[in-house]
Amino acid sequence: MQYIQHMNVYAENLITYLANTRKADIPKVIQHIHDNLSVLGHTANGRSIFTFKGNDGSDEIQSAEILIPVKGEIRPSENYGKKPVFRLVNAVMTRHEGSIADISGTETALKDYIKKNNYEPITGVYYVVVRNGDKFGSDCVLEVYIGVNYNSL
Repeated sequence: MQYIQHMNVYAENLITYLANTRKADIPKVIQHIHDNLSVLGHTANGRSIFTFKGNDGSDEIQSAEILIPVKGEIRPSENYGKKPVFRLVNAVMTRHEGSIADISGTETALKDYIKKNNYEPITGVYYVVVRNGDKFGSDCVLEVYIGVNYNSL
């Protein structure tokens, strides 16, 4: 597995959506949001980003935050939030290819790499969707990021 240091993720004009879901179901949730963006008068303008609050590595139902960059002005809504800018700096990244059900192995390998190199993690795990895969969550391509203390690299 390849690990890349000093990575940054930047996106602006994002719709944020909070959902209680299992990791295995996140591709379906993201696809549902993308399918309904036009109803809101938006089109996606970049890769989707998501994270799990209190990520414990299990596939139990967890609180997820999904961020989708869009074109156009985001109007207030009770169904979603707005974030002007998302910025993750100085992260270590690896890529996960395959079933979303196997993502915990990739997360563990990334955390082990960070620990082995004496880096200090300062963020949770963030995922950037390169390819959402099919409706069953297989054939996904995700970039997996953890921000680390700049002084420790």
